[in-house]
Amino acid sequence: MDSDLLSTLAQLEAWLAAHAPAIHAGLTPGATDTDLDALEAHIGRQLPQAYRTLYRTHADWGHALGLSFLPLGRVQGEWERWRGLDESQETAGHTSHPPGAIKTQYTNPGWIAFLKDWGGNSVGVDLDPGPSGEAGQVITFGRDENGKYVLADSLDAFLREYVTRLEAGRVHLHQHEPGEPGTLRLYLLDVDGQGSEFYRQLSDLYPGFGAAPARRSC
Repeated sequence: MDSDLLSTLAQLEAWLAAHAPAIHAGLTPGATDTDLDALEAHIGRQLPQAYRTLYRTHADWGHALGLSFLPLGRVQGEWERWRGLDESQETAGHTSHPPGAIKTQYTNPGWIAFLKDWGGNSVGVDLDPGPSGEAGQVITFGRDENGKYVLADSLDAFLREYVTRLEAGRVHLHQHEPGEPGTLRLYLLDVDGQGSEFYRQLSDLYPGFGAAPARRSC
């Protein structure tokens, strides 16, 4: 339900205001339905309602979700860049976790990012899942993500689990540059209470989400 997601997002904002005010201060006004409709028309697919609600609340969430949030104005450009690789599609060496949930290919027009590491890797919604997947599931994909993971069966579920972790204190706040508020980052802790700003694959940043291992990779 949209009201449930709005409540989750309000909890996220409240947590940021109390624990990470530098990130909270950078939240921008929300996108318009016109902006979101234009994106849908361009990609030729209907966005999940949760994706629209997330961007209508704030068009840029900064680093509120662990990685860099992809502002709405850049979502289309990111999608376009990947379309340049569709003709040279490759499938060898790509795996889905769990098996069959994500199509085992390098890129797919149905993968719409909302988070990225600025190194060619993203977390996004999957609008063209594998035979055992769910449309709208949240997945990892990108240049270095040959092993692709389902992090949640929906964006609503991903955001709910993320906020639950924050409120339970399962998070590490790291200031990458002392005295520079804009370099504050959030990193979730695994089941052993371990956390690091370093990772080998994006699933390491969301331990225990969906098919992601509960412990970080070494």
